[in-house]
Amino acid sequence: MGSVVLKLEDFETENYSLIAIHSSRKEDFKVTYLVNTALNLYLERTKNDVEIDTEQGLACFSLFEYDDHDYHVLWKLVSNKAFLFPESQMNSPLFKNVISTISKQGYLLPELKMVDYFLKIENTDEQFDISRVIEKLKAIKLVSAAYEIKAENIKSKNNLIF
Repeated sequence: MGSVVLKLEDFETENYSLIAIHSSRKEDFKVTYLVNTALNLYLERTKNDVEIDTEQGLACFSLFEYDDHDYHVLWKLVSNKAFLFPESQMNSPLFKNVISTISKQGYLLPELKMVDYFLKIENTDEQFDISRVIEKLKAIKLVSAAYEIKAENIKSKNNLIF
């Protein structure tokens, strides 16, 4: 029997759509409520946030999910902005009870700093109409912009593995 050779490219298919959302509202629960209402979804806060360890410290991004069993689509709404927890604050036994007043802004996708939230839609196929989803998001009063982002244009796409 001959050997089978698998290439890394065989596993790199993008099976999701990504929508950038700009909003004047910073409370993630309020934005999630509005997205749920507009798209008739049931996004719920997950137990664990998306944690990204950067050179400046740890950033925790809020994540909301909804698994649509009828259409076999997984919806995820994640914030793009979070405060960093400096490594020195987390690991120092001397200052473990001291909360640092110095904080920096961290980004899930640093190359897209102006985006407030990302709507990641997994298990989409050719029949999925992302333009209709974007239209519904744009109809939300507190959403100033919504548009699709192609995965090949993202430098830090590993941060989207969650």
